[in-house]
Amino acid sequence: MAKLSTLISKLQSNFILMKIISPILVFLTCFVNALPAQEITLPLEMKGSHLSSQWQLNSSIGANVFLETGFPKVVFNEIFVKEHLIELNVKMVEAPENKNISLWGGNRKYKVSYLINDTITINGKRVEMDALVVDFTPIKAWKNYDIIYPILDLKGRIEINIKDRYMKILDSASNLPEGFHSYKVNKDKDTKGLYLSTNLRVYDTLGGKEELSGNFLLDLGAGNAFMLNKNRQEVLTFVQQTDRMHLKDSTRIPSPGKRNLSIIMPQRIEIDNIEIKGTFIPALKFFASKKSNKYVGCIGNKFFRNFVLIFDFENSTIYLKPNTDRIVMLK
Repeated sequence: MAKLSTLISKLQSNFILMKIISPILVFLTCFVNALPAQEITLPLEMKGSHLSSQWQLNSSIGANVFLETGFPKVVFNEIFVKEHLIELNVKMVEAPENKNISLWGGNRKYKVSYLINDTITINGKRVEMDALVVDFTPIKAWKNYDIIYPILDLKGRIEINIKDRYMKILDSASNLPEGFHSYKVNKDKDTKGLYLSTNLRVYDTLGGKEELSGNFLLDLGAGNAFMLNKNRQEVLTFVQQTDRMHLKDSTRIPSPGKRNLSIIMPQRIEIDNIEIKGTFIPALKFFASKKSNKYVGCIGNKFFRNFVLIFDFENSTIYLKPNTDRIVMLK
């Protein structure tokens, strides 16, 4: 009977303790949940016309990463994987014989050697990885990189500042700072990228205007501010109408094969409600494919470098905040 009394006494004490602790636990849980998610800041470089970042994999491996919005898969350089296979500690399987990739707008196919479906620690965070392994050696744009990474796979909002050389992974629920202009965009399922449906306006020295409307792919892998696709009839018409603004002596500019390059050099360029100064517009035939021929052109890094840029893939929105006097925001 004494043992039973002791047990009852302990239960009563525990009950009283839990009545005290439970509100504290509830408060701590609410407090932790109310804290903003930690932002991750990564270094950013512009090498030539491409954006790259230096990442740490599994806490010990340095990787030179090519950042993309125009390619749908994570791709590892085969040489890099073989050199760090033990430290990466991932399971690889041989790819099917007919497994190939091609660059956006390209017609050459490159053999996929292996498939990776595993988890890797990237900058201290465990990430599920569904990736391809390819020999980059023949791919001029990629050959100096270890990983090609579509930024959509980073999750959250992605802030990119080319001028100040950083990128941030933001919490999708956090409020944006003031000064950003928002633009609704559309998702491209083929490239895991985004495109803007808008119009491009160019003006000559007398104020004469020509206009091109259509879909522009937002491409971190493209170096120019704008590049137009001559496979589209409306682009051909636009090029003809802007003949007075063309660079006539183009002997200093190497033309890529037989792709019929034109250089448009307007006095002023506007896209949507943005005026950009001091740039030109190349127009050429893209490699014909279903992926590229959806677009009248693309918008690349020489445009993005004039802004603090936030990609919000989840809400199909981009945010732009000018960081240079080369940009005028029109009413």
